[in-house]
Amino acid sequence: MKFFIKTFGCQMNVNDSEKINHILAERGMVRTEEAEDADIVIINSCAVREKAQEKIFSFIGRLDQKQKIVVSGCVAQSEKDLIIKRNKKVDFVVGTHQFYGMNGIIDNFLLKNIKGTDTTLSKEWSESIPDVYARENRFTGFISIMEGCDNFCTYCIVPFTRGREKYRPYKNILDEAEYLAGNGFREIVLLGQNVNSWKDKKEGVSFAALLDRIAGIEKIHWIRFITSYPGYYESELIDVMKQNRNIARHIHFPVQSGSTRILKKMGRNYTREQYMKIISKFKSEIPEIKFSSDFIVGFPGETDRDFDLTLSLIEKARYNSIFSFIYSPRKHTKAAMIDDNISLEIKKERLQLLHELQKKIQLEDHWKLVGKQLEVMVTGKNPKREGELLGRTESYKIVTFPGNRKPGEFINVTIDSFGPHSLRGIEVI
Repeated sequence: MKFFIKTFGCQMNVNDSEKINHILAERGMVRTEEAEDADIVIINSCAVREKAQEKIFSFIGRLDQKQKIVVSGCVAQSEKDLIIKRNKKVDFVVGTHQFYGMNGIIDNFLLKNIKGTDTTLSKEWSESIPDVYARENRFTGFISIMEGCDNFCTYCIVPFTRGREKYRPYKNILDEAEYLAGNGFREIVLLGQNVNSWKDKKEGVSFAALLDRIAGIEKIHWIRFITSYPGYYESELIDVMKQNRNIARHIHFPVQSGSTRILKKMGRNYTREQYMKIISKFKSEIPEIKFSSDFIVGFPGETDRDFDLTLSLIEKARYNSIFSFIYSPRKHTKAAMIDDNISLEIKKERLQLLHELQKKIQLEDHWKLVGKQLEVMVTGKNPKREGELLGRTESYKIVTFPGNRKPGEFINVTIDSFGPHSLRGIEVI
């Protein structure tokens, strides 16, 4: 039997798809790169924003009625009834915590032409499959260290799709990191909805202490962690990063708004001033560090003044990159009950202004890099230009350059030109 996996959403979903792929490959099934060639199509879904959810329904609509269709992930968790109602083609809906039982789903439902669902949320961390073996990428290894969220930000559906916070045991994380280092992986990415809230109470280990221990493993060139919540930061993390040069000088640090008033309405437990104080502390202690962030534009009640505060925060923080979205209400959240009193036209105008400001900042910063050498990890071939490669800098900048290197190699590149979203250069021989 052949299977196809379509992944929407964050790197947590990418990691989950790796695990599904491993389960089915161990079963003896063959993965295909084309949906129409598959006997079973698995859609690993994202529900963070309405647009992402609609893409999933559109994709399902294009599939062959004869194929077995499984919807997993966050939309499956939050919209089980809607999926079944809108898509008679779907054979099984499996939530974020139950995809480990994919073999049972195939044997007991799909092969018997029985439709079904399983969206039970687990309260404890599951080690049902050894994550160390579930790999597609051979140079960057994702390690899930926690899942879920206890914050219940008023706009966010994560607590309803991933459940409350669950922390993976310290020893299991270390075992996986050591496995990756011993098998040629050069980069480790620690994953979690609030990755820096991780702790192992039994072992008495904090997130900073975990990071310090992983940094001591030989052969790991870069260590990253996403996504960080601003309400959990402490000076111990800065000290650990200063002491370990293999922890990448880049942090994804979502702020969502530059207005303290709007942050309060969003249920974020920090102010604009507290957030900027953390940014300033990092930059004073680690001058080369770069930040990226997330922004929601047009949250209910956002005034012109609130939006101007967001623009001014972007000016002060000078992010390496940002992800920005128009607010869309999500089912179950508190914000969905607030009158969405800002027109789509105004939301689009504000989003455009935000994009233009960030583009200006990135162009200014990229201009300063011309003539400089940057360390780059090769990620693969450039699909748009023959004979060229793609890579990423420590601060996650995309770099294109001519060459013949293998993915996972680290090289130095002299930057000679740039655009707003990428750099271009020549390998230093």
